[in-house]
Amino acid sequence: MPELTINGSIIHYRAPARNPENAPVLVCLHGSGADSIVWSAQISRLRRCYAVIAPDLPGHGRSEGKALRSAEEYAHWLNAFTLALALQRFFLMGHSFGGAIAQEYARLHPGQVAGLVLIGTGTRFKFSGTYRELFEKNIDPEAPEARRLIPQQFLRAYAFLKNNGSPALHADLLAAGRFDSRSWIGAVAAPALVMRGANDFVTPPEMPAELAAMLPEAELATIADAGHVVMLEARDAFNDRVSDFFERCRQAEGQLQAPVPVPDR
Repeated sequence: MPELTINGSIIHYRAPARNPENAPVLVCLHGSGADSIVWSAQISRLRRCYAVIAPDLPGHGRSEGKALRSAEEYAHWLNAFTLALALQRFFLMGHSFGGAIAQEYARLHPGQVAGLVLIGTGTRFKFSGTYRELFEKNIDPEAPEARRLIPQQFLRAYAFLKNNGSPALHADLLAAGRFDSRSWIGAVAAPALVMRGANDFVTPPEMPAELAAMLPEAELATIADAGHVVMLEARDAFNDRVSDFFERCRQAEGQLQAPVPVPDR
């Protein structure tokens, strides 16, 4: 994996060894506690037409540093990352909490974003908000109090995450619980594709629907036979839908600037 140093920490990212000539750039952001490997099916397929770059966020995967406290902090980090690669305008794709980071980045740097793909995400995160409140109170999932306070649909997930989640996952879920873009998402003017899996039980369907409705220029797509990690569970349908969206964005805007060469892995 290529690497670079951001804010004193070595950051690893995935990218094809070679890109098509004049290829538009696509930056992919993974979700809570994950890393860039979740984009393997996109790097192998979409690299035919795009320069795909998928970082391990700070404190995730092979990247150094600590997980950050909020989607906005990650958006500032992403700006430093893209500046280090001299990216001037690109497509931005985010999954779950990565979708929150993408929203924040598009708010802070609207001129940089040619199009947004937001997957399994929303203007806020219902489970993460519940998790944040429970975790901050340090409630034991086996205690009778837990059964009184925690909705049944969250109880098993809370017990698993509290007992087995990595530090990065805990930090990301707390950050997701603080995220709420409803007051400003209507000002994000970039064309957007909001996607969800038909069988996604992590992000309730009303969350992506609300996000798509509040964005000024957005479409909502549901992928059959897929759950929360749509880009892996239904990779062909996902890649086809995303490619069609990007091509329509390119036709509307014209050819995007080519990226700088990406180092060999």
